[in-house]
Amino acid sequence: MRKAKKSKYKSVLIKKKRYYFYKITWVDITGDSADWKKRSGLRFGYNYLNNGESPTNGESAKLRSPHMFAIGYELQQTMSGGDWLDILFIQNVTISGLEQSVIAPSANVLVGFEINDTVQLAVGGNLSVYDPSPDGNYIHLVTALGFTAAAGKLSVPLHLVFVPDVNDFWRLAITTGVNW
Repeated sequence: MRKAKKSKYKSVLIKKKRYYFYKITWVDITGDSADWKKRSGLRFGYNYLNNGESPTNGESAKLRSPHMFAIGYELQQTMSGGDWLDILFIQNVTISGLEQSVIAPSANVLVGFEINDTVQLAVGGNLSVYDPSPDGNYIHLVTALGFTAAAGKLSVPLHLVFVPDVNDFWRLAITTGVNW
């Protein structure tokens, strides 16, 4: 009997599906990293999970209400595109449901645009370990619209996030926080 070759990548097993984590290293071929600005900070806000209190996966409802508090951390990188338009990369991890004694973590990776250092539009991927449907849909599209106000050396973002779902378990979130 042949033994399976061990992968050099870290992985996690969720309901008999294996998800691998790959490390991506960015190489600056221009040699000029001065055009990149980085921000990071805490996030908190409100999540709504449509039909979240009525799962169809045969499990008892983990949520008593579809309304959840969210807390997380976000990284943002922008590359200057000139006068008014910048390229935007966002990475975010969030935990929701703590007020219901539930831990529902999710992670997002988005790419988009920032207009005049204040308005952000982005789209990307969402990974959530909680799926109330029987299909095991843990990966979704995520779209986001944001506004960031300068506050001295800090900035205060306000983001609206939508995560569609084929089984009508879509999510809508509004978050704020502080960047440094």
